[in-house]
Amino acid sequence: MIQGTPSSPIPDSLAVPLPPLLERYRELYAHDLGQKILLFLGFALFLYSLARLARRLVSDQIEEVNRRHAIRKGIGYALIAILLLFAVALFADSLAGFGTVVGLMLAGIAVALQDVLKSVVGWLYLSTRSGVEVGSRIEVAGVAGDIIDVGMLKTTMLEVGNLVFGMQSTGRLVTVPNYQMLSANVIISGHANPFVWQEVRIVVPFDSDWQRAEAILRGVGEELHAGIEPELHAGFRRLEKRYAFKYGTLTPIVYVTLGGSGAELTLRFLTYARGRRGSEDQVGRRLLTAFAAEPNVHFAYETMRVIRHGERDTGIRQ
Repeated sequence: MIQGTPSSPIPDSLAVPLPPLLERYRELYAHDLGQKILLFLGFALFLYSLARLARRLVSDQIEEVNRRHAIRKGIGYALIAILLLFAVALFADSLAGFGTVVGLMLAGIAVALQDVLKSVVGWLYLSTRSGVEVGSRIEVAGVAGDIIDVGMLKTTMLEVGNLVFGMQSTGRLVTVPNYQMLSANVIISGHANPFVWQEVRIVVPFDSDWQRAEAILRGVGEELHAGIEPELHAGFRRLEKRYAFKYGTLTPIVYVTLGGSGAELTLRFLTYARGRRGSEDQVGRRLLTAFAAEPNVHFAYETMRVIRHGERDTGIRQ
């Protein structure tokens, strides 16, 4: 009769190694659930105090807002991750017999909290090279704003537009669930390239010197372009490295179109996404000043001619 090799005993619990100091404590003292809970609470208090100290040092030492915010958020995520790992290692032997129950519970939670889980997946996506980050201006689900925080479940933005003109801040905070970053169209003006095309259109009468008006308009555009040209090229180079993108002409251009009341001149130029209203203001002020010094250049505007009954048309416009 052939004797079979004795089978190794099946362990009653799952042993997860801890650092030597904590392993020694677990072997000597942490045998019952109450001691483990006290140990976990003490370790959590220690980590929380350490995280608060680290966040205070970051706030005092780092002046750049976006970098400071990212580091503070990273400290919080690290605290949660360490606590979860410690809890699994400490209570693993107590939970060895509850694997099936835990699996069923997780399945039920996944069904009940679909949007929450999708938001966590969206947060993981935003944590990669998605282009959506703190400081980006985005438009999603009909809401536009500047991102000031990317949380695990929702993204917080400072709203722009809507209540005010010129895509400027309204002062209101808007939160968007992270899963919408995956399911909806997202328009991004981010760190990779914070520039957008801006257009300013004016109309000069047909009897005005439209060529001189075009030259003035182009000169204003070139002046604005010169102030951002180095950063402009750097931003588009970043786009080329990141995406299948090749930029063309970045210099301002003036388009001329025949309109009903004169020549329509449209200045098209690049500016910061957050500086659209300011750049439009600069163009308007400089054009008013330049046209005032040109006797043969003036703006077209709507007029109304009034003729009284029985009087001849004198050509006087009011």
